Amino acid sequence: MFELSVARKYLTPRWRQLSVSIISLISILVIALVVWLIVVFFSVTNGLEKGWVNKLIALTSPIRVTPTEAYYNSYYYLVDGISANSDYATKSIHEKLSADNSSSYDPSSDEEAPKYWSKPDLDSNGQLKDLVKEAYNAIQNAGSSPRPYEVTTSNLRLRLIRNKSEPAGHKETQAFLSQPILLGSLDPKNQAMEQTLIPVSVNDLNNLYTMLSVGPEQNTEEAPDFIAQTSVKLLREKRSAFLKTVAIKEPVQGESPSKKITITKAEVKKDASPLWVHTDANHEYILPYDAEFGDGILVPKAFREAGVLVGDRGYISYYAPTTSSVQEQRLPIYVAGFYDSGIIPIGGKLVIANSQLVSLIRSSHQQEETANTNGINVRFDDLNQADSIKEKIQAGFKAAGVDKYWRAETYKEYEFTKDLLQQLKSDKTLFTLISTIIIIVACSNIISMLIILVNDKKVEIGILRSMGASCWSIAAIFGTCGVVMGVLGSLTGTVAAVITLNNIDLLISFLSKIQGHNAFNPVFYGETLPNEISVEALLFVIMSTAMISLVAGVVPAIKASLLRPSAILRSE
Repeated sequence: MFELSVARKYLTPRWRQLSVSIISLISILVIALVVWLIVVFFSVTNGLEKGWVNKLIALTSPIRVTPTEAYYNSYYYLVDGISANSDYATKSIHEKLSADNSSSYDPSSDEEAPKYWSKPDLDSNGQLKDLVKEAYNAIQNAGSSPRPYEVTTSNLRLRLIRNKSEPAGHKETQAFLSQPILLGSLDPKNQAMEQTLIPVSVNDLNNLYTMLSVGPEQNTEEAPDFIAQTSVKLLREKRSAFLKTVAIKEPVQGESPSKKITITKAEVKKDASPLWVHTDANHEYILPYDAEFGDGILVPKAFREAGVLVGDRGYISYYAPTTSSVQEQRLPIYVAGFYDSGIIPIGGKLVIANSQLVSLIRSSHQQEETANTNGINVRFDDLNQADSIKEKIQAGFKAAGVDKYWRAETYKEYEFTKDLLQQLKSDKTLFTLISTIIIIVACSNIISMLIILVNDKKVEIGILRSMGASCWSIAAIFGTCGVVMGVLGSLTGTVAAVITLNNIDLLISFLSKIQGHNAFNPVFYGETLPNEISVEALLFVIMSTAMISLVAGVVPAIKASLLRPSAILRSE
């Protein structure tokens, strides 16, 4: 097409059209700068949002199903409280799921149910409807994987024993860290945990090795400076087991007679069962248990920043009723790993433990009085299907007649994340509008350049019209010039954005050096910013730039097409 050849001729820089060439170059550079800024910003923000959401669902799930007030007031739930077979205690969802029968009530021996209770919800066979198993079936029929979870409140106390260097040698000191916590159960099959777990460091291994020689905690409140030592026989067994787990590559021998070593480089042996969180042969996550240390727990990254290390021991305390009074109970634990909670508000206080430990503590409370302490985590592969799967689950509940007993929420509706995710969405929408305005302003330079070009090419336009070129052909020539400039600017900006994202750590270091502090707080943004280019942002800027450039070329194109050949040639 001759229109393309003419447009190509006009876009080629020439000395005789220096002013037009300079304006064209400036227009392309401005568009490239805007595209670079938008692509980098959206790529980083989309990556951050994706990382935050991934950490959120790693600790929770894409969809959560929780009991409603109707569930806790139902005959199905309350009847266990008057049943001898249930030890006169209501059951958790996990216990209900593993029970052989929907009810453990024995009318021949147990007391009669109060008159004010709601009537039993029976199935088509006249049997008590199993609300938990019906819910599980509905979730599985929706193509998802359900897993029960429990959350409770308790207190954590950690004992931090450290070696302090002194002129006379090394001295062991200890400190204590106490904090009220939320205790959540670990889902062993939750593969999303990999995205939030923090690898064990060399300092953690050294602390674990050192703690092998420390005996169990004994009245540390009364004697805070006392550090009990384990027996020589047990110490040898512990160290032997530890060395079977960790291959120490670069040890530094300590002083006699302690025979202590400092690990500077090590790796976990294959098929080993380490003392920290790990996966087994079935790719399930394991929080280890040690007969002397107690249960292993996962604590937030904030604990590590406060000086806690893997291997630090302590206990979890809670209050439980006894025959005489309510007394404090203590369960020994030790730190078996750290996780990054991201920006979840409750992340700094959420400690993860084995489900048996959580169930034991939770059973000492009035379960129905605390919201969302028991429920079902629903997992599936494609996060974008959260809304549609929720609708399928709700439809399954309704079909089974248990919809009034259960409430389904996606991760976007959780009480502790709803406001945050909505704010992120609002910020993204606002910046999209601002970006569109900036692109319009940048592409408006094309109008000035093309108007100058039309005025400069009046004679050629008159000749082309005299040779039979239509108005549409003339308009197409200058419209093509506008689109080419917009696309060329977009490609240049995209290449610059890719280079920037691949070297974003250097850019952040430079900005941090200029400011004198971290340009991006690791608490909110992590140790490194995302550097994966956003396809969504890339398509947005290329398409919008091309369309706006085309629109920008319409005004000069119309002006060029309306020029009359006779008037042009007469004026010349």
